[in-house]
Amino acid sequence: MERKGTEIERNKISFLKWLELTLLFVILPSVVAVILSFSIPYYLLHNITLANTLSTIIPIIVFGISVAYFGKYRKSHGIITPFMKRTSIPILPDSGQPIDEKYIKSFEAGLKFVKGEEYIKRLAMIGMMYLQNAVAYDNKDLYLKAKEYLSKAEEAMKGKDVRFETRLLVDNLRSKIETYKYRFGER
Repeated sequence: MERKGTEIERNKISFLKWLELTLLFVILPSVVAVILSFSIPYYLLHNITLANTLSTIIPIIVFGISVAYFGKYRKSHGIITPFMKRTSIPILPDSGQPIDEKYIKSFEAGLKFVKGEEYIKRLAMIGMMYLQNAVAYDNKDLYLKAKEYLSKAEEAMKGKDVRFETRLLVDNLRSKIETYKYRFGER
C-alpha cells in the first residue's frame, strides 16, 4: 500500500476548495440572514425602520457565528488553508519546555475524526505531549495521563498490522515513560 504525501499535505486544501467552504459556511448563511431579516419585517409588517435595523444587526451576528463555526470545523477536521503558516512544536520530553495546553486539547478534539493507524499515531503523540508537560511542570497527574494514552495506543494496536513508523512512535512513548517513572514515584 503506497502512501501519497504526508498527513499535512493531504489536509492542505487549495484556494478554490477554501473558497467553496467559505461560501458554504459563511457567505451563504449571511446572505440568507440579510434577505430574511429585511424581507420579513418589510413585506409582512410593512415597517421599513425595523427592516433596516434587523437587516443590519442579524447578518452581523450570523456572520460572527458562521466564522466561529467554520473555524471549529476546520480545526476538528485538521484542514490547513492556503493562508495558514505551518508551525512546528518540538515534542521532546527531555527539553523541559512545556507545550501549550490548547494545542494538546486541539489534538485530542481531532481524535474523533481519525481512524486506523493515524488514530494510533495521534494517541502516541498526545501521550508524548502530556509526558513533556509532566516533566516540565513536575506534575504526576500529567504523567498518569501520558500513561493512559500509551495504554490506549497499545490497545488500539492489538491484533492490527501496523507500519514500523507507528510501532516506533508507541515504543518511543513507552520508553520515555519508563525513563521517567522513578521521577514520579513509580517502581
